[in-house]
Amino acid sequence: MARQRTTAPAPWYSRFGNIAQMASALIAVIGFSAVVWQINEAHNKNTVEAYRAELADARKVYMSYSDATLKYPEFTDPDYGALMRNHVEYMRYQNFISHMLYAYDEMLTLAPVVDSVSEAEWELAFQIDIEPHHRYICQLPDPRLIKTFRPAMQDRLNKARENCGDTRPLVESTQASSR
Repeated sequence: MARQRTTAPAPWYSRFGNIAQMASALIAVIGFSAVVWQINEAHNKNTVEAYRAELADARKVYMSYSDATLKYPEFTDPDYGALMRNHVEYMRYQNFISHMLYAYDEMLTLAPVVDSVSEAEWELAFQIDIEPHHRYICQLPDPRLIKTFRPAMQDRLNKARENCGDTRPLVESTQASSR
């Protein structure tokens, strides 16, 4: 006759072993999720702080442009005839325009992301400030200047240059002045 093997009943505490493993796994998942959440929050905070720091720098650049408008008010509404007769003043004007474009490039990029000021408000300010310089923008001495800005500013400048058909040259020809 074959002998039947009997197994001893499992001890009472073994029934809780699987529950302890599941609880341990659940606690590990919750702990891991908390760590991931903290890392994500720290990343978001660092991103916002980096934007705020960049915005502070952009505001400094914009304020220096604003100071330049007070120091050189003649450049805010240029007299191209006078500028073209004085090379030093023309060079100063070119730098003034580059400074203005750089300041707006910074503000139009960063302010809408971090600040409560909308992009539309900065866009309007830019349009108002650039309008008197349309003639110069249309006849940039070196159009490669446009490529030194971010793509959004490049688009704005290229769009402004699309309407240059009837723009008078910076230097009037001698024939035109003799008429």
